[in-house]
Amino acid sequence: MRTKTISRNQEVLYENVEEFRNFYPEKELVSNWRNGQEGQWVMTDDLQVCKILRRSTMDNRRGRTIDYVRTILGTYTTNPNVDMGGLPPKNVYSFSNKKFSKKLREERKEPTNNEFLFAKYVAKGMSPTEAYLRVFPTNKKEYAKETARGLLKTERVQKLVTEEIEVILSEIGASKHYLLEMTKNIIDNIDGKDGDKLRAIELMMKIAGMFPNDKKTESLTVFQGFSEEQLKKISSENVKVLAHAEKRIDDKPDST
Repeated sequence: MRTKTISRNQEVLYENVEEFRNFYPEKELVSNWRNGQEGQWVMTDDLQVCKILRRSTMDNRRGRTIDYVRTILGTYTTNPNVDMGGLPPKNVYSFSNKKFSKKLREERKEPTNNEFLFAKYVAKGMSPTEAYLRVFPTNKKEYAKETARGLLKTERVQKLVTEEIEVILSEIGASKHYLLEMTKNIIDNIDGKDGDKLRAIELMMKIAGMFPNDKKTESLTVFQGFSEEQLKKISSENVKVLAHAEKRIDDKPDST
């Protein structure tokens, strides 16, 4: 939590939603700060929480009326291309158009409690968008899609998902080594179908990082995206399950 005195009032910036809820468990929180009204608490692009101190309009150089808001993080137009985040500036009355909040979100080392829950749901097979909507305070699907993809690209969340999947695998007695061995067995099976072998070979090559220039793909772990039921079927339906072992996260919005 950070504070800053603005117009003789002490304003607060909460590091995340969890910290905010410790002080205001029932207070309304606007998930998209661009829609926040004066006096409302809003979530920034890097998932901090602050209050809208002022909301007003002004005419730009072209004579067009635009909306702007002022918070402890400075003054921002509500343009969708402008991100709000970071640390409180010396002068909150100056306009900011920096797009630095996503970078800050990516570089943050310690996961929040919500990120722990998000990773747990994803590891159990829930789509990233659904997991985000369940954990974070928003009902905006497009916003959830974009932000969930951003979280899945961070090292801390990837690590959480990996750890959760290892727990699931351990509970059903299927280690990563076992699953990789099953994939190899499919490839080595002289009586196996060529299609099954090709899928298994492609999977092993992707695991080995042999497609560096392929369409942007992030394998959070080899087995990310499985449900517990799918994992339990591994011993009897190796090919079907292993063929879906990779979850693709494209730059384009996912279809959920």
